[in-house]
Amino acid sequence: MICGAALLAVSATAAQAQNAGSEAVSEVVVTGSRIVRQDFVAASPITTVTGEQAVANADVTLESYLNTLPQVNPAGTSSSNNPGNAGQANIDLRGLGANRNLVLVDGRRPMVSNNESAIVVDLNTIPQALIENIEIISGGAGATYGADAVAGVVNLKLKRNFQGLDFRASYSDSTDFQDAKEYQFSFVVGGNFADDRGNAVMAFDRSYREPVTKGQRPFSALANSTTGTPPQGSIRYNNGNPIPEAAVDALFATYGVSAASVAASSGTLGFNRDGTLIYYGLANNATLNVQNFRDTININVNTRFFPDFYSYNFDAPNALVLPLDRYSFMTKLDYEFENEVKVFSSFGYTEYNAITALAPTPIPTVQTGAPGTANSNQVSSSLVTPGQLIGNNLVVPVTNPFIPAGLATLLAARTGDDPLLVGTGAAEPFLYAFRPLGFGARTADYNNKVVQYVVGTSFPIGEKFEAEGYISRGTTDTVRTQGGNIDTQRLTNVLGAAGQNPAGSNGA
Repeated sequence: MICGAALLAVSATAAQAQNAGSEAVSEVVVTGSRIVRQDFVAASPITTVTGEQAVANADVTLESYLNTLPQVNPAGTSSSNNPGNAGQANIDLRGLGANRNLVLVDGRRPMVSNNESAIVVDLNTIPQALIENIEIISGGAGATYGADAVAGVVNLKLKRNFQGLDFRASYSDSTDFQDAKEYQFSFVVGGNFADDRGNAVMAFDRSYREPVTKGQRPFSALANSTTGTPPQGSIRYNNGNPIPEAAVDALFATYGVSAASVAASSGTLGFNRDGTLIYYGLANNATLNVQNFRDTININVNTRFFPDFYSYNFDAPNALVLPLDRYSFMTKLDYEFENEVKVFSSFGYTEYNAITALAPTPIPTVQTGAPGTANSNQVSSSLVTPGQLIGNNLVVPVTNPFIPAGLATLLAARTGDDPLLVGTGAAEPFLYAFRPLGFGARTADYNNKVVQYVVGTSFPIGEKFEAEGYISRGTTDTVRTQGGNIDTQRLTNVLGAAGQNPAGSNGA
């Protein structure tokens, strides 16, 4: 009644204004809670956005826009470091995981983007310029679509009856840093045929995104957490056969460091480039700080903690924005016969590369066992006692010719016996770990190819119902090329070779 009264009042006012010679009202918009709108009256919450909204910011991936919606959890996207999804563009409704919401194209299931138990759809496979609108149901869809729609459904509705040419090109970068450049080129062409009973449309998308590392931005340049594996190397403290404190104090006294500033059993020892030793300090201890650090305080040093203690700044080389290079192509055909029977088909091909990057790998990340007992996921070394395992440490013999003089002096002072290692006292091997910065970041280059096509028909049943049937088929091919990793078995062989050629040794 209120809305009706408002309409009458507006109409009367408009008529009076016209009679008075004023300009006529061309449009009147009335809002109210009783006006029917699908987004508000549906059994489940529905959000509808147009294709124009989705491309308004010139984002090279569709997920970049969808992540701005309140029902979408933006964590772990293709533009964040190491997303673990082969560089795909997935959507995560309500934070329940990308495998708990269903992605549809024109109400039909498209080709999935992996062969794992967590089935997900890659939004990179849909040219953005071909999208008419997007419907998002953020709950209550499991009863209709099954368990993979517990968090909701994202329905990408493609353009219908499109005629003409839609050409788009965009370029963007960071105005402050002149990097993170993004390029996109796309077009859609289509038209009707057979007296407008049929429509054919074709779309192409070419997108490119430059990488950005965390070290290129002040807010992400320093890691918030620590690591115990520095580039300079770390001599692991061994309870069974420790380096005596007196020997450590005597060595650091030659560097001008007092005995009270170093504790062999607290903190760890490492190397400077000149072969002298570093004491890495102990966190939150006013006395045991970093000692004899002779390198420059550069991006490799996490200055959040230095000089209280040393930690490698592993965040700086990590990828903040992943690089992307994508080609996407899709065609769509619709035709309606005079008896209202409709046939439709579509074909799509997408190929793209995405690269993830992490800091240089800490060595080692696997356990070491004796020959004959170490499994395929472990390293084999004759320096380990049979039946025992050494966790995440390299086992280095004291006969290695590259041991610096200072460390050799400390190792010679040992008198204990670690039952996990072969030998005793000064002759027993020692435990070591490091990060080989010279090998660069750990990278994973994903080449993804997705092919999919659909053929189907729909026809009326009586006056109120319509039946639809279709056949869809597709293939997903993902090739991952890793870089920057180290073969720990071969490294162990080299460390234990004592100047000999290890080519014929185990794992070489």
